[in-house]
Amino acid sequence: MSDPHPAPGYGAYLVIWVWLIALLAGGTFVSYLPIGKTGAVSLILAIALVKTVLVGLFYMHLKAERSVSLWVVVFFPFLLVGAAVLLVLPGIFLFS
Repeated sequence: MSDPHPAPGYGAYLVIWVWLIALLAGGTFVSYLPIGKTGAVSLILAIALVKTVLVGLFYMHLKAERSVSLWVVVFFPFLLVGAAVLLVLPGIFLFS
């Protein structure tokens, strides 16, 4: 019986691992960029989001998953965090 969700090969895992290491280094050196504190934090959070998506899609094998309910369960917290950030951002700009 064949596997309905074949895992990617070792080459794909190696490429994703290299991307994760590069994003880790990029997030580490964001503080050396000539941007403000808000821009640096936003860039670090964006890099962390990209790393989260890469890990979820490839190492947790969500890329091969076809169940809609699983996708809702996985990405609903992202919507909640996005809503929370949008609610907090006006306060950051008002009180800074």
